[in-house]
Amino acid sequence: MARVVDKIKLIDGSREALKLSVRITDLWFIGIPEKSEHAEMVVVDYDGDEMHVVCKQDQLKSRKADLKENLTYVMHNFKVIKNDGKFRVCDHEYKLCFTGVTVVRQSDMEHLPFRKFRFVDFSSVIAGHFQIGLLVDERPIVILLTHARIKEAQGSYSSSVSNSFKASKLMINDLVLEIQEFRERYFGNVSGSSQLSSKDAFLSKAEVKNISQINATSEVIKSNVSFFKQEIVCVTVAKITTIVMDNYSWCYPACDQCYKKVDIEIVPFTCLCGKENDQPVLRYRVEVMVNHKGEQTKFFIWDREYAQLIGQSADEVNKLKIEDGDVDLNVSPQALDRLLGCFLAFKVKVQPRFRNSVVLKYSDESDLINVVLDMIPDSEQSVFVTGDHDPLLRIPLTPTKRVSFDELDDE
Repeated sequence: MARVVDKIKLIDGSREALKLSVRITDLWFIGIPEKSEHAEMVVVDYDGDEMHVVCKQDQLKSRKADLKENLTYVMHNFKVIKNDGKFRVCDHEYKLCFTGVTVVRQSDMEHLPFRKFRFVDFSSVIAGHFQIGLLVDERPIVILLTHARIKEAQGSYSSSVSNSFKASKLMINDLVLEIQEFRERYFGNVSGSSQLSSKDAFLSKAEVKNISQINATSEVIKSNVSFFKQEIVCVTVAKITTIVMDNYSWCYPACDQCYKKVDIEIVPFTCLCGKENDQPVLRYRVEVMVNHKGEQTKFFIWDREYAQLIGQSADEVNKLKIEDGDVDLNVSPQALDRLLGCFLAFKVKVQPRFRNSVVLKYSDESDLINVVLDMIPDSEQSVFVTGDHDPLLRIPLTPTKRVSFDELDDE
């Protein structure tokens, strides 16, 4: 008879013949590879309970290739020890260690939860309301530090937060749900005591401009890059008219975790962020021409936004393209054309360093589009989204086409 799966919250040190169904939500390696290295990880079960697991040097060599962050496993047999070290990554009373008879088998269990961050407010740190030795996740606006060490105030030194050697990860502007939700709450309200509406969040910390003004802003920044160090955020409305085929392919190979571009010919590889990858993943990087009232400009749309807009990942689109016989990665797939004719509200960032404008957010909600239309300088107050121009239906008002940038210059 097969052993019943144990729950992490019920592990009390009385048994070591355990069976766990878990997802590795965090994984890091300490020491010198191939010499004195061991692995530590955090696993989570179906109930969302977490536990610290250690794979020491004598066990790691035969298991390192099998351990991957975010994958799911069935694991048997551990040494159960007290979780009483100086610093702890989980609040559980015990932690687990691999032994010579530990069994680790990868198994697809998609319903296992992913990582949930345990945030601690700065006010709690300053007030001394924290548990000594428990590593936490810290969140100052767009920077997220995992397994942060909170140090008590001593003498004239106030409480402080620092990383925890190789266990901590620093995420800056990463596409993490918790970061996005925090930014939504934070914009326009430093205390974080109230929740902004989706409209207010979209418009927050941005200037509403028409396309002509965005172009003018871009030109001023380009000619004074040394002066304009800070990126400018604008909100506008426009229709996507063209997929621009200029200097960039429609996608790029990247790390599975941090979005950094990688060399597709070198696999497997370890990214600079520390993530081990068997294969790179493809991510969207699409340049589009947008138009409103005869004015046009170019926007960059990156992976998350483009995948949301067309409902498919870049890897999925490329796979279908290959099945149709187009094996060259630079061949633009037909799926990209789904955005042609879409009339959307855009929140874009004009970047002086990279000399482009990047889409931060988009919206196809007619109410929000009408609000932005009313706010655009010199826009006609009578212009509203109707059934003839419904962004949800994505009906183009004029014929659209896919052209090269040279053709655009000739128009």
